[in-house]
Amino acid sequence: MNERNHNVLKWGRAAGAILLAALTGTLQAAHLVHEIDGITGPAFELTARAGHLSTAEGNSVYFWGYAHGAGRAQYPGPTLIVNQGATVTVTLRNELPVPVSILFPGQAGVTPAAPAGALAVEVPAGTSTTPGGPVVYTFTATEPGTYLYESGTKPDLQTEMGLVGALVVRPTGFDPTPDSPNRRAYAHADSVYEHEFLFLLTEVDESIHDQVEAQVRAGLPVQVDLTKRFPVYWFINGRTGPDTVLPVNAPWLPHQPYDALVKIHATDKVLMRVIGAGRDAHPFHHHGNHAKVIARDGRFLS
Repeated sequence: MNERNHNVLKWGRAAGAILLAALTGTLQAAHLVHEIDGITGPAFELTARAGHLSTAEGNSVYFWGYAHGAGRAQYPGPTLIVNQGATVTVTLRNELPVPVSILFPGQAGVTPAAPAGALAVEVPAGTSTTPGGPVVYTFTATEPGTYLYESGTKPDLQTEMGLVGALVVRPTGFDPTPDSPNRRAYAHADSVYEHEFLFLLTEVDESIHDQVEAQVRAGLPVQVDLTKRFPVYWFINGRTGPDTVLPVNAPWLPHQPYDALVKIHATDKVLMRVIGAGRDAHPFHHHGNHAKVIARDGRFLS
């Protein structure tokens, strides 16, 4: 599933799509509302680290991911949640044997500005005892919406390896209170919702990850022929089915903390933040429920 970033039923690669849907399901308690899992800013500490993904059939796949401070590498990286107008700072350190960086598509005025010929200011290679960096990225979150962040260093390889995550910018005046008219995705009544869910969609070519792991273990330069890329795994929030329905922070999935299970009541209004963070197209079907795309690439569709 892919398409790149939609706020409720489509996803692109630079931002998010958002859909509002009236879905049928079950929520464990009628008075509870569902929020997306993530960390609240506006200041964030991220570290690029390696780890191993678990797939539903029992495989283990080497990956690179962003970690929250001293935590484990995550796939996808921690979801960053900020308010519109906030000055966001992301401090990045690096324990990988290659330089890394972060791009924030859809955000203007990111500093430090990339030098000529580069997409982003890079953090040098490092180790767990001597991390590279830090580099502190700063920008003002001027527009609400759902966005992608990803490595700007060889992104064809490093995004494939897992250096990708979601950024959610809540609108000015956002009120998380259930039934509030300001519990909305944008400054518009058509974006009011009861529950919200995030779906970040990726795919993996296991052979690329195996080659990178072998080269890193041997102390060799990381060199992979990406023209032969052939994905064999497809992920929602870093999990393959049926692991997508397992609980948040399942202890046996230490690098894949986010679930992807929608549990609601019939007629509930649901906000679906959908990001296509890979390179394949990922159709997203609702099986008898109705959804309306209200935003694309992070921007509200008037």
